[in-house]
Amino acid sequence: MSRILIVEDEEVLTDSLRDILEGEGHQVLTAHNGLDALGTIGREQLDLVLLDLMLPLVDGLGVLETLRRDAPATPVLVVTSCGREALKGQPVQGFLRKPFSLEALLRALKAVLHPAAPAPR
Repeated sequence: MSRILIVEDEEVLTDSLRDILEGEGHQVLTAHNGLDALGTIGREQLDLVLLDLMLPLVDGLGVLETLRRDAPATPVLVVTSCGREALKGQPVQGFLRKPFSLEALLRALKAVLHPAAPAPR
């Protein structure tokens, strides 16, 4: 079971994502703005942050920059309506453009949470 923080300001999408992830056996925390996300990131041990870029108070890029500085090992899966160029070169472990399918979300989560081991030489 992984601890996942969903950072999304659209409540309907947050609720849907929480239901899906809890149904997959994950423990889910949520934040509806970047400021709340930063507080949760500072207090909690997380296995993954599912991050929108378009957020109130502190945008997703600001959250990502803080996360990379303070908890660089925490994987980030960006879910946004923006293109990849909005990341401005910030490294992330996954990127989904809204709207995305349930299958694409589950595939991206699996790839981030359980990366394939390198092939033996």
